[in-house]
Amino acid sequence: MNYEIIEIGESKLPIRFGFTALRRFSKKTGATLNDLNKLASGQLTFDHAFVLIYCGIEDGHRKAKQPFKYSIDDITDLFDGKMDCMQKAFEVLGRAMSDGMGGNEKAKKAKKSKKS
Repeated sequence: MNYEIIEIGESKLPIRFGFTALRRFSKKTGATLNDLNKLASGQLTFDHAFVLIYCGIEDGHRKAKQPFKYSIDDITDLFDGKMDCMQKAFEVLGRAMSDGMGGNEKAKKAKKSKKS
């Protein structure tokens, strides 16, 4: 399943922060990989934060093979009054970054089976 489900109010949306989501984020905003470091220190603009979440939800739909029918405004409207959901989305991003962007299962298994 290479995606997670995020609940935003009554909506349950697939979300994924793989390289496709990050590429789309970069293309839409002009952001660089170094700009993602600003996220951890809280220096990412509000607009960039929501574009990043939007790209993650868009990519989650792609991986779930579900049609994506939302605009950026639709996504931000879902978050109105639910700021804790923004934190949940960034937790998904954090897990993706720490897992090597989610596609490295063979490397994880190989590392796990190597014992001294």
